[in-house]
Amino acid sequence: MRISHEWLNEYIEIGLSPDRLAEGLSMLGLEVAEYHSIGESYDGFVVGNVIGIEKHPNADKLTVCRVNIGKKDLQIVCGASNVEVGQKVAVGLVGATVPRNQHDPSGKPFRLEHVKIRGVESEGMICSEYELDLGDDADNILVLDGKARPGTPLAKHLGKRDVYYEMEPTANRGDWLSHIGVAREVSALTGKKWKLPTSKLRESSVKTARHAKVRILDREGCPRYTARVIRNVTVGPSPQWMQERLLAVGLRPINNIVDITNYVLMETGQPLHAFDYDLIAGGTIVVRCAQEGEKFTTLDGKERTLSSSTLLICDAEKPVAIAGVMGGMNSEISDQTTNVLLESAYFDPRSIRRTSKALGLSTDASQRFERAVDVEMVVYASDRAAEFLRSVAGGEVLKGIIDVYPRKMVTRKCPLRVDRTNATLGTGISSREISSLLKRLGFKAKQSTKIQLEVAIPSHRNDVHEEIDLIEEVARVFGYDKIETKMRGAVRFAEVSEPRDFLDEVRLYWEGAGFNEMIANSLLNKSDAALPGEPSIGVLNPVSVEMAALRTSMIPGALHVVQGNLNQFHKNLRLFEVGRTYHFGKEGEATPVPGHREEHRLLIVVTGKVLPQQYGIEVRDVDIFDLKGEVESFLTKFFLDKHRFICYDSHKPLSVDNIDVEIQDTYVGFLGKIRKEVLTEFDIGQDVFICELKLDKMSELRQRGHKVSPLPRYPAVVRDLAFVVPMELPFGDLERVIRGAGGPMLRDVVLFDVFVGENLGTGLKSMACTVTFQPTEKTLTDAEVNGLVQRIVGTLGTELGATLRS
Repeated sequence: MRISHEWLNEYIEIGLSPDRLAEGLSMLGLEVAEYHSIGESYDGFVVGNVIGIEKHPNADKLTVCRVNIGKKDLQIVCGASNVEVGQKVAVGLVGATVPRNQHDPSGKPFRLEHVKIRGVESEGMICSEYELDLGDDADNILVLDGKARPGTPLAKHLGKRDVYYEMEPTANRGDWLSHIGVAREVSALTGKKWKLPTSKLRESSVKTARHAKVRILDREGCPRYTARVIRNVTVGPSPQWMQERLLAVGLRPINNIVDITNYVLMETGQPLHAFDYDLIAGGTIVVRCAQEGEKFTTLDGKERTLSSSTLLICDAEKPVAIAGVMGGMNSEISDQTTNVLLESAYFDPRSIRRTSKALGLSTDASQRFERAVDVEMVVYASDRAAEFLRSVAGGEVLKGIIDVYPRKMVTRKCPLRVDRTNATLGTGISSREISSLLKRLGFKAKQSTKIQLEVAIPSHRNDVHEEIDLIEEVARVFGYDKIETKMRGAVRFAEVSEPRDFLDEVRLYWEGAGFNEMIANSLLNKSDAALPGEPSIGVLNPVSVEMAALRTSMIPGALHVVQGNLNQFHKNLRLFEVGRTYHFGKEGEATPVPGHREEHRLLIVVTGKVLPQQYGIEVRDVDIFDLKGEVESFLTKFFLDKHRFICYDSHKPLSVDNIDVEIQDTYVGFLGKIRKEVLTEFDIGQDVFICELKLDKMSELRQRGHKVSPLPRYPAVVRDLAFVVPMELPFGDLERVIRGAGGPMLRDVVLFDVFVGENLGTGLKSMACTVTFQPTEKTLTDAEVNGLVQRIVGTLGTELGATLRS
């Protein structure tokens, strides 16, 4: 969620720099992930004056413009039809990044370069409002105020001096999803008072009740519903100041009616919905549950099938909105709208959460209703929007508001013991100071006994229910950094189980090998969970559609990690993860959860260059053999000596060029190269190699004792042997037969050359390897070594059809 510094300053005098404010709010629990100056996106853009225009010699629809940018003139090729001499325009200089590309379907930013367009040099770009992310007009250039001075930075001319914060509110704090909610936190941080804008609503003499009616049939799902009628509005663009504020928080202006509801939403946190009053049959609103299987087309043009738990807003004849989630196409605001029915309501958070998840539809409104909005803000937000509809859209606000509120919510109160507060926090705060701290957050505390306070909980704090919640609030404002750390008694650590110890050893090994550990989410969206080709276990009540299934493989999550790193220009990656995957159990398999099982797995990922770029050294890309070498070293380190790598031609759903890993003839995992189409799906533009191993199985197969051998007393004997073998034969098979035939004195087999040539014959290749014999009892003679070599050659000929190359 974005919060504008300038907008926030309207409700409280902040008096802090952006970095101090971000740090302070984070200490209060409202995490500020990052903040940016809005002007940053216009670095490299200046005001220009068009001083000359000529037709392009090689293109009828292009012109060649001379543009003065203060100290010099530029030649720019332009394709807009509205460019004229004397205009002040927005000019992007070479090297600047244009926020939106009208020629890219997703509008991705692009960097301006000195180019030739149809043979004519162009030294920049005259921009449209679409390209500057200021509107939707992509065909015409943006014409600036005639008083603008050439050379002035565009951000300065547009007044783009604001800073926006990317907030990450916790799921239980719906009150933080607005500027007023954040203003309350700034007040608690600084001790300054915040102010609620006064709404000077001017109404006509015509009563609302004569033109609208509201009936609530499901009072559990909708405890409060209000409606206003505003007549004779004029739909058009909203004022520039309102558009700029919406853009600052990431919302695109649409028209004045929709913009007003979005503005009040971002200001107060109260979602509103504007219906075209003339499309509401009978001027009547009915709040009811949908019938099982009922169809409804939402504003995004999708027909949705509803369940009986879905709360609907209907008129006298038909549904017109899914309550708290999205309106319908049959009652939306259009350019022809003249009369508006304005909804402001409180919907049950559980009902909205169920509906949003069932439909896979999350909106700004549903995100707030799910967390619970302030029931006492409903009328204020309606009044605020109605006044904007009058002043901005020229509407006539009918007198009065229809407010159906059958069971009014009473102020909740909770006792707070002073001694319990200090015992929990390890502090010595007085009851007066506790009252003062809570007051800064909007709580009202009064002394009920000498050792206890009675605290009235404000209506916007739906997350506070018990004494411990109040103690947490005291700690937040008092300051976690002021609470002294105190050790009470000795700390005893439980013994680590052997499997757990093995997992920690694996982590330490890969950290020491220069790999970075990643921790990906075990929950994925259903499409990602389906990628490995194994049925995934769905979550009955997922937090969101992005966490609807448990992973059966660690690869999809790792690809998201790779994508995120590449987006941050970290292209050379060596990553690993030790984690769990989740699977359906086999029939009759004994597991802690019947029908389901977990596996501990290791995932290794390499991509990019083998080494960092260095002067004078050509660095190659990593390949499958680099990864294989790392895995082989790992297996040897953990005494998993009887391992082998088996190449095969078949593809897995996510990878090609796969190599199975076996230990003692037991499959424990595989290596592979991620398929190109999968990389494209994840927007990854370079090869990625992965290895996924089953750690539980490896732990079982691990050799517990490792025999230490003395240094050899007799010299080793080395022979270089080249064999002509079938083209498809992998070295692993050749090595396996050589080791079996070489006997106990064979110490090592290393491949050093592979050759393919016409002289070998069709379908054949040569594989040359170094074979090392290490005697333990005496020095080997040539005759003895030749005998061992002949035995190896004979066995290879029999089992693999290999011949010794002369």
